[in-house]
Amino acid sequence: TVQHPAAKSMIEISRTQDEEVGDGTTSVIILAGELLAVAYQYLEQQMHPTVIISAY
Repeated sequence: TVQHPAAKSMIEISRTQDEEVGDGTTSVIILAGELLAVAYQYLEQQMHPTVIISAY
């Protein structure tokens, strides 16, 4: 089983996309990955996580 919280979220995003739409699972994973990559850059700049979350 997957332990990492971010990985669990990615699995849930993909599962929900498949159940609701039936397609686009790869697209939502790519989009979520890019959002995480950008968020990580902001974290490295010492931006508080709540500021990042509110921007999304």
